[in-house]
Amino acid sequence: MMSAAETALPMLSGKPMPIVGIGTWQLKSGDLREALNVAIETGYKHIDTARGYYNEGEIGEALEEMIKAGKVTREELFITTKVSNCR
Repeated sequence: MMSAAETALPMLSGKPMPIVGIGTWQLKSGDLREALNVAIETGYKHIDTARGYYNEGEIGEALEEMIKAGKVTREELFITTKVSNCR
């Protein structure tokens, strides 16, 4: 079994960011909420998304509900995204 240090990378702040996260591509509606809920309950703290997935608003709403329910704190979460080549 890997230690927490082996499954995270240190950020400049010194805070370790998990290298494994849940991807949200193609997740929509109820599937998205259920997937995020299961991921958070099983210990995932890294959420990967992108503007081009067209589900960032729903991800935010689902995470807000989980934070309000006390399942996770915002400070525990790492939310990563991609920047597209916009012209």
